Amino acid sequence: MECAIALQYLPMDSTSDAETCRVVDEVIAAIDASGLDYYVGPFETTVEGDFDSCMALLKTCLEAGAAAGCKESASYVKISWRPGGRVMSTDDKIGKYHPTDSEFSVRNIA
Repeated sequence: MECAIALQYLPMDSTSDAETCRVVDEVIAAIDASGLDYYVGPFETTVEGDFDSCMALLKTCLEAGAAAGCKESASYVKISWRPGGRVMSTDDKIGKYHPTDSEFSVRNIA
């Protein structure tokens, strides 16, 4: 895994917390459908994979939000990339604090 991204997707035109969560859930569903490993946190979702797949997923997430009815959004993205190498995984960074993944929305990160 040469790339990890952290994406915070913010619908700017939501009229309620429920609407915000609905749109964000659609974005997370797009992340899930990507097949990439990911971890949903309270403020952002971390995705791990190869660089091109992670960059393509960013566009997919923006499109998923728009398809869910969001007319304006802001996204904050952090990118860790080590061409030809391996970046630290989510488990490397926080695994010692979360010995089981039963409390979290995690797929394949361990």
